[in-house]
Amino acid sequence: MRFATIALATGLVGSFFASNLQGSLSSSVAEAAPMLAANALTSDDLDAVETGSIGSATGTRPDGLRLIDLRSGTTCKADGAGSAGATFTDVPLGRDCKTSPSLSRIAQWRSGADGTLVMADRDGATILEFAPGDGVLYESVYPNDELITIVPARG
Repeated sequence: MRFATIALATGLVGSFFASNLQGSLSSSVAEAAPMLAANALTSDDLDAVETGSIGSATGTRPDGLRLIDLRSGTTCKADGAGSAGATFTDVPLGRDCKTSPSLSRIAQWRSGADGTLVMADRDGATILEFAPGDGVLYESVYPNDELITIVPARG
Protein backbone atom coordinates (compact mmCIF):
# COMPACT_ATOMS: atom_id res chain seq x y z
CA MET A 1 0.00 0.00 0.00
CA ARG A 2 2.81 2.39 0.87
CA PHE A 3 4.44 1.67 -2.51
CA ALA A 4 1.23 2.63 -4.31
CA THR A 5 1.05 5.88 -2.32
CA ILE A 6 4.66 6.72 -3.11
CA ALA A 7 4.16 5.88 -6.79
CA LEU A 8 1.07 8.09 -6.92
CA ALA A 9 2.84 10.92 -5.16
CA THR A 10 5.82 10.66 -7.51
CA GLY A 11 3.50 10.80 -10.52
CA LEU A 12 1.67 13.83 -9.17
CA VAL A 13 4.92 15.66 -8.41
CA GLY A 14 6.12 14.87 -11.94
CA SER A 15 2.87 16.24 -13.39
CA PHE A 16 3.24 19.37 -11.27
CA PHE A 17 6.75 20.07 -12.57
CA ALA A 18 5.75 19.29 -16.16
CA SER A 19 2.80 21.67 -15.96
CA ASN A 20 5.01 24.42 -14.51
CA LEU A 21 7.41 23.96 -17.42
CA GLN A 22 4.50 24.45 -19.80
CA GLY A 23 3.35 27.54 -17.93
CA SER A 24 0.05 26.18 -16.59
CA LEU A 25 -0.88 24.73 -13.23
CA SER A 26 -3.90 22.47 -13.26
CA SER A 27 -6.25 22.55 -10.28
CA SER A 28 -6.01 18.77 -9.85
CA VAL A 29 -2.27 19.02 -9.20
CA ALA A 30 -2.81 21.86 -6.74
CA GLU A 31 -5.37 19.74 -4.91
CA ALA A 32 -2.85 16.90 -4.64
CA ALA A 33 -0.50 18.88 -2.35
CA PRO A 34 -2.45 18.10 0.86
CA MET A 35 -2.47 14.39 -0.09
CA LEU A 36 1.30 14.43 -0.46
CA ALA A 37 1.75 16.12 2.91
CA ALA A 38 -0.52 13.57 4.61
CA ASN A 39 1.60 10.66 3.33
CA ALA A 40 5.00 12.13 4.26
CA LEU A 41 7.35 9.93 6.29
CA THR A 42 7.77 10.78 9.95
CA SER A 43 10.49 9.76 12.38
CA ASP A 44 8.13 7.07 13.70
CA ASP A 45 8.31 5.36 10.28
CA LEU A 46 12.09 4.92 10.47
CA ASP A 47 13.87 2.01 12.14
CA ALA A 48 16.27 3.39 14.77
CA VAL A 49 18.14 0.12 15.36
CA GLU A 50 21.78 0.12 14.21
CA THR A 51 23.33 -3.13 13.04
CA GLY A 52 27.06 -3.67 13.46
CA SER A 53 27.40 -7.00 11.69
CA ILE A 54 25.49 -9.82 10.12
CA GLY A 55 26.13 -13.37 11.27
CA SER A 56 26.62 -16.26 8.89
CA ALA A 57 23.54 -18.05 7.66
CA THR A 58 24.54 -21.31 9.32
CA GLY A 59 25.43 -19.67 12.62
CA THR A 60 28.89 -21.24 12.58
CA ARG A 61 32.04 -19.25 13.17
CA PRO A 62 34.98 -19.57 10.82
CA ASP A 63 38.00 -21.58 12.02
CA GLY A 64 40.12 -18.48 11.62
CA LEU A 65 40.75 -15.51 9.40
CA ARG A 66 42.54 -15.56 6.07
CA LEU A 67 44.57 -12.43 5.36
CA ILE A 68 45.24 -11.75 1.69
CA ASP A 69 47.89 -9.21 0.65
CA LEU A 70 46.89 -8.40 -2.92
CA ARG A 71 50.18 -6.61 -3.66
CA SER A 72 52.59 -9.40 -2.71
CA GLY A 73 50.21 -12.31 -3.29
CA THR A 74 50.68 -13.52 0.28
CA THR A 75 47.84 -15.39 1.90
CA CYS A 76 48.06 -16.54 5.50
CA LYS A 77 45.83 -17.61 8.35
CA ALA A 78 45.18 -16.12 11.77
CA ASP A 79 43.75 -18.79 14.07
CA GLY A 80 41.00 -18.00 16.56
CA ALA A 81 38.70 -15.72 14.60
CA GLY A 82 37.03 -13.05 16.66
CA SER A 83 39.62 -13.12 19.44
CA ALA A 84 40.59 -9.47 18.96
CA GLY A 85 39.27 -7.58 21.97
CA ALA A 86 39.03 -3.92 22.95
CA THR A 87 42.70 -3.87 23.99
CA PHE A 88 45.73 -5.05 22.05
CA THR A 89 46.42 -8.79 22.23
CA ASP A 90 48.87 -10.98 20.34
CA VAL A 91 47.78 -11.99 16.84
CA PRO A 92 47.93 -15.74 16.16
CA LEU A 93 49.38 -15.29 12.64
CA GLY A 94 50.66 -18.19 10.58
CA ARG A 95 54.25 -18.39 9.31
CA ASP A 96 53.15 -17.57 5.76
CA CYS A 97 52.46 -13.98 6.83
CA LYS A 98 56.23 -13.36 7.07
CA THR A 99 56.47 -13.19 3.26
CA SER A 100 54.35 -10.01 3.15
CA PRO A 101 56.18 -6.75 3.91
CA SER A 102 53.13 -5.35 5.73
CA LEU A 103 51.82 -8.46 7.46
CA SER A 104 55.30 -9.46 8.69
CA ARG A 105 55.39 -6.36 10.95
CA ILE A 106 52.13 -7.20 12.76
CA ALA A 107 52.29 -8.46 16.35
CA GLN A 108 49.04 -7.28 18.00
CA TRP A 109 45.44 -6.54 17.15
CA ARG A 110 42.33 -5.04 18.69
CA SER A 111 38.73 -4.35 17.71
CA GLY A 112 37.45 -0.79 17.63
CA ALA A 113 34.06 0.23 18.99
CA ASP A 114 33.07 1.25 15.46
CA GLY A 115 33.70 -2.24 14.02
CA THR A 116 37.21 -1.56 12.78
CA LEU A 117 40.13 -3.93 13.28
CA VAL A 118 43.51 -2.39 14.14
CA MET A 119 46.79 -4.29 13.75
CA ALA A 120 49.95 -2.96 15.36
CA ASP A 121 53.62 -3.77 15.93
CA ARG A 122 55.09 -4.83 19.32
CA ASP A 123 55.21 -1.19 20.47
CA GLY A 124 51.50 -0.63 19.71
CA ALA A 125 52.10 1.57 16.65
CA THR A 126 49.33 1.06 14.09
CA ILE A 127 50.53 -0.81 11.01
CA LEU A 128 47.16 -1.57 9.38
CA GLU A 129 43.55 -0.63 10.00
CA PHE A 130 40.59 -2.47 8.52
CA ALA A 131 36.92 -1.60 8.12
CA PRO A 132 34.08 -4.06 7.60
CA GLY A 133 34.08 -4.91 3.91
CA ASP A 134 31.60 -5.44 1.14
CA GLY A 135 31.85 -9.10 0.16
CA VAL A 136 34.76 -9.71 2.56
CA LEU A 137 34.95 -9.53 6.36
CA TYR A 138 37.39 -6.62 6.35
CA GLU A 139 39.30 -4.49 3.87
CA SER A 140 42.29 -2.30 4.63
CA VAL A 141 41.66 1.43 4.99
CA TYR A 142 44.95 2.56 6.57
CA PRO A 143 47.40 3.22 5.18
CA ASN A 144 45.45 4.04 2.06
CA ASP A 145 47.95 2.41 -0.31
CA GLU A 146 47.62 -1.08 1.23
CA LEU A 147 45.48 -3.69 -0.52
CA ILE A 148 44.75 -6.32 2.11
CA THR A 149 41.48 -8.15 2.68
CA ILE A 150 40.37 -10.50 5.42
CA VAL A 151 37.97 -13.36 4.72
CA PRO A 152 36.79 -16.34 6.81
CA ALA A 153 39.23 -19.27 6.82
CA ARG A 154 37.87 -22.78 6.76
CA GLY A 155 39.98 -25.68 7.91
